Parts: sequence; structure tokens; C-alpha cells
Amino acid sequence: MVGILGPILQPLRRWISTAAGPDRHTAGGIPQRRLARRFADAIDRAVALGLWDHADRLARTAARLAGGYPRLSEPLARLRLAQGDPETALRIIDACPTPPASLRMLRATCLLFLGSRTEANLDLYKWSGRASAPLDARLLLGLMERHSDDSTAIRALLRNLRHLEDLRTLQALLLISTTRQRADQAEIWAGRLRAGCPAGTDDETGITNLMLESLGMPGLRPDAEPTADQVHALAMELITFEPAISTLAEAQQRRPHLPTARLLVKAIEQALPDLSDDAAAFHIMATLSVVLGDTDAARRFAERGLAANPMSAPLALLVEELTQPTPPEPGGVVARIGSGDSPEDHAAVRSRAA
Repeated sequence: MVGILGPILQPLRRWISTAAGPDRHTAGGIPQRRLARRFADAIDRAVALGLWDHADRLARTAARLAGGYPRLSEPLARLRLAQGDPETALRIIDACPTPPASLRMLRATCLLFLGSRTEANLDLYKWSGRASAPLDARLLLGLMERHSDDSTAIRALLRNLRHLEDLRTLQALLLISTTRQRADQAEIWAGRLRAGCPAGTDDETGITNLMLESLGMPGLRPDAEPTADQVHALAMELITFEPAISTLAEAQQRRPHLPTARLLVKAIEQALPDLSDDAAAFHIMATLSVVLGDTDAARRFAERGLAANPMSAPLALLVEELTQPTPPEPGGVVARIGSGDSPEDHAAVRSRAA
């Protein structure tokens, strides 16, 4: 405890002892803003480690700094709310003159814990109508109004879908339609949820499957094809930031998720004319095809890549492996995703050419 508290409490004690001095914006030579940030980081670490008593001591010491620094107000308020004291958490938030969106969301949560549902509802309603409101504000408002007969919840959630197929929003719309016994609407949202989920993570897939099946609806098919919109959107992102391709491919090597791998192959193929390193792109498409169990597609990608880049050692080695009579093990091919041209690779190509 001393190792964490020492660097923070020592300048704070000096600041307390010299608070009547000419410069109230520093604490023992340390600007108060920096000191508040140190307290915030220390409280976050203590909470993450489950050191609740330690976090409480830090919070009591830092309380007088919180009013002017949202970075410190937020961990203090979250700590008090987690300790079952939403009233104190609300006072901390209301003392902050310019609360950021995260603190405003936390304020709505405190109001709900205190039973002030109407006040929370009104604030979220005003806020969610602004373009700058976060998705979570409209999502919370929609869930609060899920039993209402008016269209407030639906309108708020639909704003979230104007530019993004947000999975949590689609899940909320599905639940609201089911609660209101509107089967036709529920089927529409379930279909969009299935279409939007293949690009997500395994956790998202599991949650979506659980939700659909618990409502008596068909779950996700592991072999579902990505939609044209999904492929196009990812292709545009890959063109904008090409280094992400190797990172995404490595993620599939470490933890394969077949719908995501399928989407990635199609997006890379669509983006291919605009990529600067088409040899690496062909290599990745081939190895991902092996992950998907499609050795024929892997061979075609590798051969196309080698035809366009005859001096690529990784592609030459991959073509040789894929044309062997025995189908290659996925691990043997995938292990070279994103690999560069090594001297050994070039030596192997030269020896075969000789």
C-alpha cells in the first residue's frame, strides 16, 4: 500500500499545509491537474485489483480536488456507486461544472438507483435528441421505455442505426418488439441481428445466439455468408489502413472465428486493386482459406498471387505446399500469415529455379 500511496499523498500533504499560500493551483510544486490525474489513475488501479479499502482511502484524500477535474470525479463517483452510495456519487457528479458524456451517463444511473426515474428519463430524452449524444444514452432510454406504448423508445434507438448497425441497439429493438408482442417487427430485427453479427467477436456471437434461441427464434448459422454491405464496409477500412490486414489475419490464426475469417477474405479480395502489397494480400487470403477448410480456394489465391509476383518466396513456398498430394495441416500454413521474405525463403526459391 505504501508503495502506491507514498508518491501521491506526500505532495498532497504539502499542498494542504500550504493551501493559504499565493498559488493554489499547485500542490508542493505539482500542478493540481496532474495531481488529480494521479489520484484518478491510482483509484482505477486499486479498484481493478479489488483493493477496495485502499481505493476508499485514496478517495477520501482526493475528495477536495474532485470538483474541478472530471478525470478525478468519474472514478470517485463510480467507486461510491459500487459501494452502494449513489447519493454521494450523485453529489460528486453534480459538483463537476462541465461533466463529460461518461459522467452524464453515470448520473442517469445514480438517479435510477435513487428511484428518480422521471428525472433520469427527462434528461436522457433531451440528450438523446442531439446528434452528439452517445449510443449508450439512446440505448438506456430505449430500455427504460421498453414497456411504454408510445414510440419514444423506438425513435431513440432508430437514431443509433442511422450510420451504424449497432448490435446492442438491434438486440434492444428485438427485445422491445417481443415484449410488445409485435412478431413481424421482431422477425425484422432478428434478421438484421443475424446479418450484422458475423463480423462480431465470439462473445457477441454467443450472446446473440443465446438471445435468439431463448426467444424461440433460429440462431446464427456458422456458415452464414457475410452481406455485401459488410464486405464493402470492411474493404473500405482495409484500403484506408492497410497494416490492419496482417493484424486481423494474425488474430484469426490465434483464435479462428469462421464468419469473421470468411468476411476478411472477401473484403481483402474486394480491396485488392487498391492495396499496395498484393503479394501479402494473396498470401493472407490463401492461408485464411485453409483456416476455412477450403484448400482449393487457398491454392487458387496462392497461384494467382505467384503469377502476379513471381519473385515472392512466401507465395512460392505456399504454392508448393498446397499442391502436395496430402492436404497441408492448417497450422503449417497459417503459421506464415503475414510473414515476410526471409533469406531462407529466397534461397529455397533459387534452388528450385536451378
